[in-house]
Amino acid sequence: MFLKNLDNKGAISICQEYDKNMNIMVEGQRVFQVEKLLNDRDISFEVTVTDVTAPASPKRNRSPIALTRLRSPIKRLIDWKDYYPLNVINSFIDSLEKQYPSTCTVSVIGRTVEGRDIKVLKISNSDARNTAVWLDGAIHAREWISTSVVTYIADYIARNFDTLPPSFTNKDWYLAPVVNPDGYHYSHVGDRMWRKNRARFGNVVTGVDLNRNFGHCWGRAGCAECSSGDPNHINYRGTEAFSEPETAAVKDLILYSGTPFKIFLTFHAYSEVISFPWCYTADPCPDYVNLLEGGTVMAKAIYETNGRMYKVGNFKDIMYYACGTSIDWSYGTARIPFSYLVELRSKRDRFLLPKDEIQDCCREALNGVKALVEFVDTKKCSNCDIFPKKS
Repeated sequence: MFLKNLDNKGAISICQEYDKNMNIMVEGQRVFQVEKLLNDRDISFEVTVTDVTAPASPKRNRSPIALTRLRSPIKRLIDWKDYYPLNVINSFIDSLEKQYPSTCTVSVIGRTVEGRDIKVLKISNSDARNTAVWLDGAIHAREWISTSVVTYIADYIARNFDTLPPSFTNKDWYLAPVVNPDGYHYSHVGDRMWRKNRARFGNVVTGVDLNRNFGHCWGRAGCAECSSGDPNHINYRGTEAFSEPETAAVKDLILYSGTPFKIFLTFHAYSEVISFPWCYTADPCPDYVNLLEGGTVMAKAIYETNGRMYKVGNFKDIMYYACGTSIDWSYGTARIPFSYLVELRSKRDRFLLPKDEIQDCCREALNGVKALVEFVDTKKCSNCDIFPKKS
């Protein structure tokens, strides 16, 4: 697939294809560049003609390279049979960029309170007409299965992008497997049940609940579950909206990416629900019917995968009141019309989902996303009106 992408872009010309071999032609000035690309991807090859002026091809100044043996693709760094620390997750998304450079780009969108990179993988065909999709995990550090799901979906899209239907390829995909790197790291090396980031209040690490730190209705008065002003509370909202570099990084990417986002999916654990705005009020959002229908489409696809039943509804009705959440901000401020918070497995095991359930959970979540992206392309919504018209 990598070589065919180069051929489509005119960087090489594929002359012959066999079962395990391939002959390609390369312009003389590009030979060393192509050799490096092949070496980086562990593809064995042999340059059969080194005289770039030889008339070896109807195209002038081309040298044939025989790929004498195509080795197996680079092994995945993760196999979704285990939970992995932060450095492995970061290396994994870097490896996707290395293997699929024509569609995958890794960016550091910010740095945490402890100085760690917040990494996002973008998968795109660079079509200016695309809308965008955001997927994130581990905004709450202990919810490890959310990172598994986002990396699984990233791997599927990256490896299959050229053969996926238009519902995938007409979108720019932004995937952040770990929004909260400090907390995620600490949950592996310190406290498995750590939820917040690692912000300090005074000289003490108390942390901020990043899903109470977004700007839409931040700090609205109510119960502690809504958001708390106590730094020691599990739902501590921070000193002000977007006080934390992690939430500010998400905000800046989405607002200033230059691409209108159509879908926002944030993955959590463990209630097995698909929820949508609002979180801070019982009032229905303007696109309640569309969001309910889209959530039901996802839930149906999940059920058809593994027989798992996910409840669908607005967040307040099926969970509790919460203020300063990412989906209220993505819908109410960023105007992303299909904004969902998906609580993954498992009500039985809570945050400690057994490793032998990781792959099943990832597959059902992927199928839910597949169903949603097909659904949204058929729907109009109130928030879509703000999208700039593109010719």
